[in-house]
Amino acid sequence: MKHLILLRGLAREAAHWLNFPDLLQHALGDEFQLHLVDFPGCGNYFREDALTTVSAMTDHARHEIDVATIRARNEAIYILGISMGGMVALDWAQRYPDELRGLVLINSSAGNQPLSWRLQPSAWLRMIHALVASSNEREAAVLSLVSNNRDDYPQHIKQWRSIQQQRPVTRKTILTMLRAAARFHPHPDCTVAGLVIASEQDRMVSVRASNDIAQQFNWPIIHHPSAGHDLPMDNPQWLAGKIAHWIRR
Repeated sequence: MKHLILLRGLAREAAHWLNFPDLLQHALGDEFQLHLVDFPGCGNYFREDALTTVSAMTDHARHEIDVATIRARNEAIYILGISMGGMVALDWAQRYPDELRGLVLINSSAGNQPLSWRLQPSAWLRMIHALVASSNEREAAVLSLVSNNRDDYPQHIKQWRSIQQQRPVTRKTILTMLRAAARFHPHPDCTVAGLVIASEQDRMVSVRASNDIAQQFNWPIIHHPSAGHDLPMDNPQWLAGKIAHWIRR
């Protein structure tokens, strides 16, 4: 058995992956077991306080999937992280490289990059509005920013609002996680094999952030020409195929 851990971005629980995990499971086959991890303040842990550092989120994720037991069985572990989840994946790979076979970063960034890369200037006012708006308005504002898939917007906003009503994410959680992301500075080197995937039309995080990460660690990068920041939502079939192909390389 091999294992693939899926880590969502800022203040997004595992349910926000929608049908992407099923497509990825099909692409990888039965030899893989997928693990969807929620962070404190989100999902199953929405009543808990958010963690204040990326390294604490890494340790939480490692505990969630019981790394010691998997390693005792000599089974391979891969990580996939989108946005802030990519920071956790990179931190894990740099602090515990012997635990991982590979990692995939999707539209991620780091605190040592220019602010205009980590949050595009055109998105600043919309994010400020989202922070002060009601929960329903916030979900709509964020979804319209991170997804370029207008056809499925009515379906997706209904799902997002339902999740927010059942397991609400607070402004405090969002701000705590934003501060944690801003303070995350990766080390210069990473010995784990990596793949970077980036959306050229990402209106939240500049594609330059992904290009910079791929160049720094000498990892291959794949660009999607039209999807938004939430690539697993905008083109899950394409993404699942690219990830499965790379893992089987």
